[in-house]
Amino acid sequence: MGDEKIYMIPVNDAFSVDCECAFCYLENNFEKQCLEIVLGESVMEVDSRLETNKKGFCSRHFHMLLEQKNKLPYGLMLETHLHEIKTNFEKILSSHFMLLNFQKKEGFLKRILNNHTSKEALLNNLLQFLENINSQCVICERINARMKNYFDVFFFMWRTKKEFQQKVLSSKGFCFYHFCDLLKFSQNHLRSKELDNFVEKICKIELDAISRLYQNICEFNKQFDYRNANNVVSFEVRNSLINATEKLGKYK
Repeated sequence: MGDEKIYMIPVNDAFSVDCECAFCYLENNFEKQCLEIVLGESVMEVDSRLETNKKGFCSRHFHMLLEQKNKLPYGLMLETHLHEIKTNFEKILSSHFMLLNFQKKEGFLKRILNNHTSKEALLNNLLQFLENINSQCVICERINARMKNYFDVFFFMWRTKKEFQQKVLSSKGFCFYHFCDLLKFSQNHLRSKELDNFVEKICKIELDAISRLYQNICEFNKQFDYRNANNVVSFEVRNSLINATEKLGKYK
């Protein structure tokens, strides 16, 4: 594509890769970049540290950060993130017990009437606090924003670049996770006639991919029969468990 723009290159390159899902390839690569950035110079940047202190990471990305070689940046982030959590946790508890102490001064009857209410309020505040911690992830937010951009570029190129469209149609389809996203985004990017045409073509690719994987898995399983012990097995069949798992379960 002679008039290819810089922002098109990653998407175009991803569909040149022999893989089960080009969007998994894009997401996996960007995730690795995010891990490097988070543990790189951004550790010392005020805005970045304020964000990681407040939001932290999901379980997946906490463990991926732990597995990186550079431990000190991760340790520094954990130190200030845990301090933020500890401070907010203490605020919730102290405000609750200050309320209880105030109620004690107000008399025995009022204390009995409000005791259940105050415990319920504490529980609700704690649950909201913990749910908020568990629902946020700096890396996931960056990935989601970047993937939206990749889908925007995909549909722009699908509508304007015939050679790119052919490249997509020659691909191995998509994992089910990104296939679902692709269909959702298509409703915002394509008009009625374009949408019908796109869905028909893209579903054919996906069905062909599922059929291919099914046949490969069947062939793989047959190799455990002693009568097939001397059969020559293709690379596609040997790799069928990995390929099918990538199709069903997104990237690693």
